[in-house]
Amino acid sequence: MALLSPKVIAQVSGRSAGNLGEMSWEWIMRADGQVFYRLTGVNGRRERNPWTLATRLPAAEMEAIRGGKTRATDVLGAIVRQHGHRAGQ
Repeated sequence: MALLSPKVIAQVSGRSAGNLGEMSWEWIMRADGQVFYRLTGVNGRRERNPWTLATRLPAAEMEAIRGGKTRATDVLGAIVRQHGHRAGQ
């Protein structure tokens, strides 16, 4: 019997541009505090890459954002920016 993965509570798209071109990323935050990302596009070409763990939020921080999806999305946006991507594009 397969275990169900924790529910996604926030999701944002991000972009980054560099010498190699423009890349699109998808970021998610799960209810257990894990934050994952994956590359979804390079120079407009669709990519399908596996999810990579970026960070895990401490339990105290998760308690603070559990009440609202907007707060979770704001925190996820800040994490995306810390990784050098522009969130919400």
